[in-house]
Amino acid sequence: MSKKQHKPFKGKKNKNNTEPKEQHPYKKPLLRATLKSVFFISVLLIGLFYSDYKGYFNPNQANNHTLKKWDWFYKFTKKNNVDILLLGNSHLYSGINPKNLSATLGANSFIIASQGTNISDTYFGLKEALRSCEPKLVIIETFGINNFNPYDLKEGSLTDQFKSFSARRNIIDKADATPLLFSPENYPYAWSNTIRNHDFIFTNKQQLEKNKKLIDGKKKKEKDKLYLGRFVRFTKGLQDSVLNIYKESGAPIDGTDYKYSKYAEKYVNKIVSLCEKKDIEIMFLTIPMYSKHVANYAPWKKELNKLLKPFNKKWLDFQEKEFDASFPTICFENTYSSNQHLTLQGSLIATYKLADFIRDDLAINLPKRNKEDNWHRLFYAEEGYFENFPVSPNDTKNYSISKNKKIQNIELNDVLLIDDSKNKRKKLLVKIDRKKLQGKDLKKSTLILVIKVMENNKELNAKIQLEYDGLHETPDKAIYQRMLMPIDVIDVVDGIIYL
Repeated sequence: MSKKQHKPFKGKKNKNNTEPKEQHPYKKPLLRATLKSVFFISVLLIGLFYSDYKGYFNPNQANNHTLKKWDWFYKFTKKNNVDILLLGNSHLYSGINPKNLSATLGANSFIIASQGTNISDTYFGLKEALRSCEPKLVIIETFGINNFNPYDLKEGSLTDQFKSFSARRNIIDKADATPLLFSPENYPYAWSNTIRNHDFIFTNKQQLEKNKKLIDGKKKKEKDKLYLGRFVRFTKGLQDSVLNIYKESGAPIDGTDYKYSKYAEKYVNKIVSLCEKKDIEIMFLTIPMYSKHVANYAPWKKELNKLLKPFNKKWLDFQEKEFDASFPTICFENTYSSNQHLTLQGSLIATYKLADFIRDDLAINLPKRNKEDNWHRLFYAEEGYFENFPVSPNDTKNYSISKNKKIQNIELNDVLLIDDSKNKRKKLLVKIDRKKLQGKDLKKSTLILVIKVMENNKELNAKIQLEYDGLHETPDKAIYQRMLMPIDVIDVVDGIIYL
C-alpha cells in the first residue's frame, strides 16, 4: 500500500518548523475593516431609504403642486389617455385652465409643470409622461427656454429643480437625468429628502412632528376632485399703486437682455426629436406678461425665433402686440417684479384663445371624447362644462330653466341655473347662438331678463341684467351670466338684448 504523497510546503514555517494554520478571514485586518465598512454603509443606506420611503424629512407638502400634478397624472392615465399634454413652469400652470380647454375641445388635456424650472426639466418630464400616455399634441411653454446652466443653479432654482425631480416616479429616467440636471455634489440631495432636510432636527422640529403624524395615519382625507394640473394663484389684476410704478420707472424687463444657453438649445432639440419620433404634433406657447412689463420685446422674440424657426413648428405668442387689447390689466398679477403671472381672468382668456388656435391653425384630429358617456361623467359640472354642454336631466343641483325661449328681439338657446354652494350663490347662465349676433360688439352688449322666482312660497317677477361673459369664448354660443342669491328661479318671462 503506497503512502500518500504530500506536496512540499514552499512557504515560511513557524519557529516549531511546522506549517502554519490557515488564518480565519475575520482575523485579517484589511478584510475585517472592509466588511465593517460595507456593513455600516449598508445600514446607513437602508436607514436613508426607509426614512425617505416613510417621509420623515419631507418638506411641507401642503403647497407642493408639482407632486400633486404627478400624482394626479398617474391616477388619471390609469383609465384615460391625455390627448393634449402641456409642459412648462409656473407661467403655464397659472396661465392655462386644462378643464376649460378639455371642455371646449371635447378632449383630455393635462398640465405637467413645476415652479421655477427650465426647459431641461420640461424634457425629462415629457419623457416620463410619454411612458403613460399617447398625446396627439404636446404644447411647450417658452419661458423656461433661457440662459440656464444646470451645473450652476442658484439656491432658489436648485430647490425648485429638486422638487420637480423628486416628484417624478420613473427610477430609470431619474437615474439617466441625474448627471444632466445636477452637479455631482448635489446628487445625494436630489435623491434623498433625508439628506437634503436633515437640519430639520435642529431647525424645523414642527415639520418632523407633522410628518410623523402623517405617517401614523392622521392625514386628513382630501376630496377626490378632478385635478388636471391647474393652480389658481391670483384673482385680482394690476392695481393703481403698481401701475403708477410702471409710469414712474418703466418696464422691469428689457428684451434686449434675453439670451438662451447651449443647454436650452440642446433640450429644445431633444423635445422636438422625441415628439417627431413618436409622431406627436408639437407647438410652442408664450404666456403673456403685461405689455408694459417688457420693454423691447422685438429683440427677445427675434433671438428666440432663431432657435425655434428651424423646427417649423407653430408658435402662439401672446406677448405680441396684436394681443395687447385681449389682455387688459385685470389679467395680470399685481406685481412689478421680473416674474409676472396671469390671473384667473387672464388664464381663461388665454385658454379659449389657445383652443381656437388648436382648432383653426393645427392640422390634428383630436378624438371626439365628448361623444363618450365616460368623458361626460368625468368632466360633468367641472370648470367650463356648462358653458359648452347642457345640464343632465338627472341633476338635482343644476337645471335648465328654459330652452329655445323667444324674447323681444332674440332667441335664448338655453337658460341654466348653476349651483355655487361653495360661495352660497347661484349663477344664471344664458346661451345665445353666435350666428345671430354676428357683427356686434358683444362686450358692449347687455341682456335684460324678466324672470319668475319663488320667494316665501310666492311667485314673483324680477328684472335682472346679465353681462356678456367674455372669459368663456365658446365657438358657437355667446354666454351671458349673472351671480344670484340662492333663490329658486322658475321661468323666463320676457327680455331684451341691447347691442
